Amino acid sequence: MYEETKDNQYKNLVTSFFHDWMPGGSVLYTPCGLAWRDKWGSNSYAGNAAFIALLAAEDGINSAAYRKWATEQINYFLGDNHHNGGCFSFEVGYGSKYPLHPHHAGASCPDRPATCGWPQYESTAPNPQVIQGALVGGPDQHDNYHDVRSDYVQNEVADDYNSGFQGALAGIVHLQATNSLPATSNKCPCNA
Repeated sequence: MYEETKDNQYKNLVTSFFHDWMPGGSVLYTPCGLAWRDKWGSNSYAGNAAFIALLAAEDGINSAAYRKWATEQINYFLGDNHHNGGCFSFEVGYGSKYPLHPHHAGASCPDRPATCGWPQYESTAPNPQVIQGALVGGPDQHDNYHDVRSDYVQNEVADDYNSGFQGALAGIVHLQATNSLPATSNKCPCNA
């Protein structure tokens, strides 16, 4: 609404929302810098907020701060964290270290005509189907993450987890294309 009306009441709603999300607000941060809102699908909250931050920045609302913050959140998802020795991507199929056991029925099934049931779901082998690009739920408030298929709290994939993440990625590609990508200062940078 702010983009269309330039009415400050809408701008104030955005800045009030991000007052809670920015460091020092009410949203907790993991040691490596993920804005951690809830244990179930922690990445989904940060990804959706990152997308909103980039949209607000395009409308001139705290552009520098919101772009930097959003980029740091996405960088965390893609490897700026210390899980599994660092450089771990929470996006399936991205990088050399990523979730191999996402909680997803179709991904845990072998190719047809093989059958799929509880034995495949309960297997500790990597999922036979790689759901390229899917964002898993994410870590706990201490950056701990367990790549276990049955852990739907941390390892589930869902549309609402991925929608904001994909939107934020598009925003970051736009920043890169316009030479506007901000410098970041992640606490656990991937040095691969």
